[in-house]
Amino acid sequence: MTGARYFFLLLLLLTSPLAGFGADTKTDADQAGTVAMTFINGYVKASRARSWNPEKWVASNPLVTEKFRRARAKLIADGLKKDPEVGLDADPVINGNDCPESYTVKSAKASGGIASVVLIGPKDFPAQLKVRLVKSDGKWLVEASGIMLR
Repeated sequence: MTGARYFFLLLLLLTSPLAGFGADTKTDADQAGTVAMTFINGYVKASRARSWNPEKWVASNPLVTEKFRRARAKLIADGLKKDPEVGLDADPVINGNDCPESYTVKSAKASGGIASVVLIGPKDFPAQLKVRLVKSDGKWLVEASGIMLR
């Protein structure tokens, strides 16, 4: 083989998927952004179902911390104390009563086991939503979003 062929073969090997030995190349910020988007989009989709039970859905969701569950429950309970008929008057997770069908990651930053993600809706409904995550046992979990971040 000529030198050019060796170079081409070496270049091919170094840029192939095997070069990284299958390692996950996503950064912490990328991983946190994916978790935030997956959770919020799942929440939005579930909320549109007729049989929607947010308490059960959040309680069984593996992408949130216990702190998230408690903070959400407290906000709802406090809202009902303040106004028993209306309650909180906004979904504490999405920071309102209306939201886009889905979100994408606008920005994500991670440092020291804490991540901050900003999600954004599509062009026709570009609502933004902030989400805070923490790393627990090597996994990113949603700790707060929407009203919980006030």
